[in-house]
Amino acid sequence: MPHATTDAKAMPASAGTGAEPSDLDGHWKDALEHYVEPCLRLFWPALHAHMDWTARPVFRDKELQRLAGASRRGRRYVDKLVELRLRTGVKALLLIHIEVQARLDAAFLSRMYTYHYRLRDRHPEQDIVHLGILTRSRAGPSRLAYRLAPLGGGFGYLEFVFPVVHLAGWRTRREALRDLARDNPFAVMVLVELDASDTLARAPRARLQRKVALMRLLYDYGYGEADVQRLFRFIDGVLALPAPESLAFTEAVARLEGEFDVSYVTSVERVGIEKGLAIGRAKGREEGREEGRTAGLRQALTELLVRRFGPLPDAAAARVSAASAAELQRALGRVLEADTLEQVLSR
Repeated sequence: MPHATTDAKAMPASAGTGAEPSDLDGHWKDALEHYVEPCLRLFWPALHAHMDWTARPVFRDKELQRLAGASRRGRRYVDKLVELRLRTGVKALLLIHIEVQARLDAAFLSRMYTYHYRLRDRHPEQDIVHLGILTRSRAGPSRLAYRLAPLGGGFGYLEFVFPVVHLAGWRTRREALRDLARDNPFAVMVLVELDASDTLARAPRARLQRKVALMRLLYDYGYGEADVQRLFRFIDGVLALPAPESLAFTEAVARLEGEFDVSYVTSVERVGIEKGLAIGRAKGREEGREEGRTAGLRQALTELLVRRFGPLPDAAAARVSAASAAELQRALGRVLEADTLEQVLSR
């Protein structure tokens, strides 16, 4: 049997790691579906220059699910497989893998290599690019390698090298990030992650101040309604707050929207979500914390769906009833943007 080694050692946990959100997979997944282009523009500009951005990216989620095989619940990473067109007209596959943990371990490198050989087997003639984003590790090398060295490598070895970005490396470049955020929403997402690492759950007031400052940034820079709503969901999800500070954040956003004379967030979406969370907290006191929270989210989603699409078919009502809290949160985030009921309930 070949022996797997790596040239990247596990990194120590960052001392500044804050509380983790309940649905990090969903927050990053939803954001990446809209912000692949600004992601490459920020982190890998040379690769970005190779792409023809007049061609719409095609996401290959079903193929990626087949490649992943095992259950994706409870993961600490997010991945997106997207087909892009090069400026030469040739199509290429891009795998973006986001690792959400404080330590870089061999399993991350192994996963990247496993994806590579499975994709190569299915697409032998296609260019395949693998990119890694490490959100909570300390700053490290810009390239990592997975090495297979049977019998110590004396009779041959295989080395798979791919580029990575450590978000911690941007911690000393916050001002540059703020400038880039004027026209790059992915820079906003990096600022959010840095603030999540810096602010601990036991310091909710500091986290509240960061959240409000990030929202002000969006309005100051003139982001449009769709971007504000998407980034609001990311900010609100990643920088989670306890109930009192969450309510204060909602009120602060309402004041900001009054100041800038817009109503992007203080709309039916936010009102519905807040209503669901309030119901969830009340039910939680009666039935148990998690069960009550899920019930509140389910009721809020049902009311919003009926308001938007009319009475729910039995099949749709059954899907809402069977959904987990994380799935209900994602569906709530899609209510305004979706054109059909199926788009809201897709998993």
